Amino acid sequence: MLELPRFSVLLRLYVCLSFAFSNVLPSTVLPSTVLPSTVRAPTNVSVTCHNFKNVLYWNYSEPELETAFNIQIQQYDGELKLAHTNQTYLDISEYTRDAENSYYIIVEAQPKGSDLDVSSDGIRFSYNEDLDSDFTCVVDFPLLEVSVSPHTVELSFKHPYHAHNYESLNDEYLYEISFNQTLGEYSCFPDDDMCIADIHLIESLYGRCVIVDIKGSVNSIPIEISKNVCGTGVPVTSTDWTLIVTILVCSAFVLLFLILLGFVVYKKLTQPDSQSTIFSILKAIVNVPDRVIHEPEHPTLSEVRSVGETPLLETTDEDLSDPSRPTPDEKTLGPTHFPTHFNTNLMESEEQINGEEMEDTDCEGFNSGNSFSGYDCQKFPIDMGQGDVVDAYGPR
Repeated sequence: MLELPRFSVLLRLYVCLSFAFSNVLPSTVLPSTVLPSTVRAPTNVSVTCHNFKNVLYWNYSEPELETAFNIQIQQYDGELKLAHTNQTYLDISEYTRDAENSYYIIVEAQPKGSDLDVSSDGIRFSYNEDLDSDFTCVVDFPLLEVSVSPHTVELSFKHPYHAHNYESLNDEYLYEISFNQTLGEYSCFPDDDMCIADIHLIESLYGRCVIVDIKGSVNSIPIEISKNVCGTGVPVTSTDWTLIVTILVCSAFVLLFLILLGFVVYKKLTQPDSQSTIFSILKAIVNVPDRVIHEPEHPTLSEVRSVGETPLLETTDEDLSDPSRPTPDEKTLGPTHFPTHFNTNLMESEEQINGEEMEDTDCEGFNSGNSFSGYDCQKFPIDMGQGDVVDAYGPR
């Protein structure tokens, strides 16, 4: 009698045949299908925006899958723009050239050969400080030049348009400078060669360093910088060479003038006419103290006796003081007796000494009105011999 195989043996045979047939069948018999649950969305989407170069980044957890990424860029007040890449980053600068605008970006992941796609969370960015942005976009400040003088600090830089050559910056740059708790407002245009601002330094800042903040914008695009500025020490008063040279030149001209004047005076003094004139002036100056003005006096007359038949002319003080009284004619007077033998040598010496004085002072009393008697006039000495008698007074 034939025995049937045991159940355990049959079970083993079934399992072996099942594995054998599964390896023989082609792969087309069991089609490969990707379930929607296996497609993952991009994560950590971000953007770097610096000096108008904008690059988008994201992460994807299944790099072994051939996945395409579709980027949607929506302008705040413009049309939708699309971009495609197989990488996990993309430079979107050419799609976002309008720096005054705002952009909303979405990244979609789509496996190869599948119609399914999964979108990431959207992000927003903008250079415009008046619009919403999830990221801070920065525009570098132009090269700042600082010139420190004893009393001021001069700040100079190019207009941002010339520094970056970007059309969105082709407008007026309005900026403020904060310095030592003071605030100043300035402006600069693209036509200006340089933007220049002067800051006054107070004495307490001499030799100290302070922070200078410059904050401004062009078409709401902020451009800022902070710089540490150090002032010089206490200013030293510089030598005013212009004043010194002016003083020296003026002194030289004055000295030259004095030399010329002295030369002219010397030439004048060396001439004979000049010497006599100077001597006369000096003599008049020396004789000034001797010119004393006397009050009219009553002369004391001595009695003179006449030696002839003709009586002497009697004149009283009243007659001398009365100018309206006529004087007797010389012809009515009798013969007078004057000495005829004068001392000639004595007279010549007197005339030489007093030659010039007599012309000025002979009858000064008459001109000044001091006396009409003539007693103040120059006295003439007369040499008288024995037996001579005075008949009258000398000539006036």
